[in-house]
Amino acid sequence: MLRSPQSLRGEVAFGVYSVTGMYGEIPRGEAERLVLEAYESGVRVFDTADIYGRGLGEELLKPLSREPVLIATKVGYRLDTPRPVGDYSEEYLVKAARASLRRLGARRVWLLQVHNPPLEVLKKREVYRALRRIREEGLAEHTGVALGPEVDVLGHAEEALSHDEVEALQFVYNILEQEPGATIVRMARERGVATIARVPHAGGVLDESLKPGMEAELKDHRSLRRAGWYRWAFKVYYERVKPLLDPHPGTPGQKALKFIEESIKPNIIVVIARSPEKLREYMGYKDLPPLGAGIVEELRKIYFEEIAQSPEAPRASLKALGIL
Repeated sequence: MLRSPQSLRGEVAFGVYSVTGMYGEIPRGEAERLVLEAYESGVRVFDTADIYGRGLGEELLKPLSREPVLIATKVGYRLDTPRPVGDYSEEYLVKAARASLRRLGARRVWLLQVHNPPLEVLKKREVYRALRRIREEGLAEHTGVALGPEVDVLGHAEEALSHDEVEALQFVYNILEQEPGATIVRMARERGVATIARVPHAGGVLDESLKPGMEAELKDHRSLRRAGWYRWAFKVYYERVKPLLDPHPGTPGQKALKFIEESIKPNIIVVIARSPEKLREYMGYKDLPPLGAGIVEELRKIYFEEIAQSPEAPRASLKALGIL
């Protein structure tokens, strides 16, 4: 029996998204080498989706299909249309799951997630029948939902968590985007559902791989941020977050992960990396001494004081939580 998502504790997963052309261009040969180097560096959880590179993200993992790794993938977008179009019908989700297994070269995937389903989809029984079939037919060991890209996902999470077929929930969470993620974790924990935090470095702001001014040159998925968000994010990070964290040991990227571990204790943290060195750096975050409850609480305070000014503030969720 493969380990359940709930049994993991702050596991670093390699987001294969980062080597499929959606986070900057990278030659296929280099992407293949990075996936293998990630495994050799100790990474044992890989997060991908069929839409990443239109199948490339799964094909890159095929060489690891016989290795002791945990692969999570996502389905829900058609691959036969010029632009991504969601299809969450029962028949399509099951068909897409089988196609994912062919690309992965596997008989069963560890975790299969429905990818970015709208709220109206999550309210239909059809999507949960599909997840149940996928498990019953042995296509996946576990099933779940990856939320987004909406910024107001509290209602999405509440609906998903009301169904037993959802064993894991993936969502955005980092120092600059703490809610509704922190609340989602509490709800998920009450229901015994695993949590997967993604975008831990806020597109490069929190690990300082993206410097002020560089956002104007972005041509990948990060360029879709709303106008003014990077200006707000850099201001909050360099004026308030960085001075607070600088005295603590570790790299900025490690300390961003440490905050996630100490504040919400997720089962998995999906990181984006373009080199084995970065992956090893991120994996080493657990060796750092704790930031401590005081620092975590101060970072929470900074978030609550600054979030209303963010162009991407999830206002509906924040109002529902009484924060705005």
